[in-house]
This record gives sequence, C-alpha cells and structure tokens, in this order.
Amino acid sequence: MWRLGWSVLEASEAAVAARCCIALPNSAGGAGVMPGAPTAESPLPAGSENGSGRRHWGLWITAGIGGTLVALYAVVTPFVAPALRRVCLPFVPATSAQIENVLKMLQGRRGSVVDIGSGDGRIVIAAAKRGFEAVGYELNPWLVWYSRYRAWRDGVHHNAKFYISDLWKVSFSRYTNVVVFGVPQMMPELEKKLKEELECNARIIACRFPFPCWIPDHTTGEGVDTVWAYDLKYSGGFEARNLKTTPERES
Repeated sequence: MWRLGWSVLEASEAAVAARCCIALPNSAGGAGVMPGAPTAESPLPAGSENGSGRRHWGLWITAGIGGTLVALYAVVTPFVAPALRRVCLPFVPATSAQIENVLKMLQGRRGSVVDIGSGDGRIVIAAAKRGFEAVGYELNPWLVWYSRYRAWRDGVHHNAKFYISDLWKVSFSRYTNVVVFGVPQMMPELEKKLKEELECNARIIACRFPFPCWIPDHTTGEGVDTVWAYDLKYSGGFEARNLKTTPERES
C-alpha cells in the first residue's frame, strides 16, 4: 500500500513537471508559453524596423544622386565638349544687332541660306521669316532640338531645318548664302573648304571674325557686331586672296 501511494505521488509530480515545461499560467489565468519561445504575437527586436527604413531611404537617395549625375552629364557634355576639340568653338548666342546686320547682307539675295554652327537657330529662323529656305548645322543635339522647337513655335518649321552634324563633314556646295559665326583658329581652314565647294555666285557672310585672306565686298556694323560679306562672283576677291596665300610667287 505504501509503495502504491509513493508511485502515484511520483507519477503526479512527473505530470506536473511535464505540464510546467509545456505551458505556464499567466496573470490572467490563461495558458502561457515556454520561456524564451517565439510566438506570432512577439514584437520584432528593437530598432529592426528603423534599420529597414534607413536601408530603403539609402537606396532611394543613392538612385536619385546617380540619376541626377547621369542627367547632368548628358546635358553639360555637349556644351563642354567644343572646348576640348582642336578648334574651340563655344556656343555664344547672336545679338539682335548681329542678326539685323546678317539680314542686311541677305537683302536682294536669292537661293538657300545655311548657318554653319547654328547654335540656338536665331539666324536660320530670322532668314526663314524673310522667305529663305534656311538650314542650320550644329553639333550640339540639345541646341538642335531647341532650334526645331523655336522654328515650330514661330511657324517657320517648313522653311527652317536643323541637322546634327560636324561642319567639316558637310558639303555646302548646294547653298547660295553661307553664314559663319567662327573663331580665328578655324577661319583659314574654313576659307579653303568653302573655296573648293561653293559656286561662283555664292555669298559668304562672316560674323565676329573675318576671313584672314579674303577681301570683303561689303561690311556693316561695329565692334563685335561687325559683319563681312564676300561675293565669290567677283574675280578681284579671288585674285587678292591668291596673292596673299601664295606670296612666294611674287618674288
């Protein structure tokens, strides 16, 4: 009898111990869980949500900075690149006086007009408004797209065309009137190119800087707004040019 009672007591203690390992009572009288065991209602470790948010913000900021740098590179490069070429030809908008002086040199002229290095298209658009078939060549794509927009806005997009191209890779043989906004370093080479390509009835209008060897037939304006016109139909200009480019033949 004593052994039976002791066995019952041991079995009761074992059952209690097993129950304690499975669940513990809480303050409300309900069943609890084993200490340290995770549950669905257990909160995340402190700071884990903040850390995840910071990582997401970091990714967004990095992507934003990267996208901004790429956009700046795409916009700025076409404007900076001319300064890195053998002949630096930066974009400098034509003044109102320069445009008016160019239009004076086009009075009474016929045929097409081409602007070499057309920039934002001011000369081409002004010539198109005077009834010319005008074309502009520009290496900067942003300026070409802006010029096309301005021509459309002013209603002359049918007579004003703009192309992305290097002036040294274009033939100007089909143009009667050529406008040049150049720099001194490029004028001698451009002079030779135009001499080989243009017809004898062409007129070349130089702005800001004249050609080094040609003698202008017409000049208007003052200072930076001066414009020089060279009519190739006059033999005197060619003779004077040849004398200056080949002086050794006179000795």
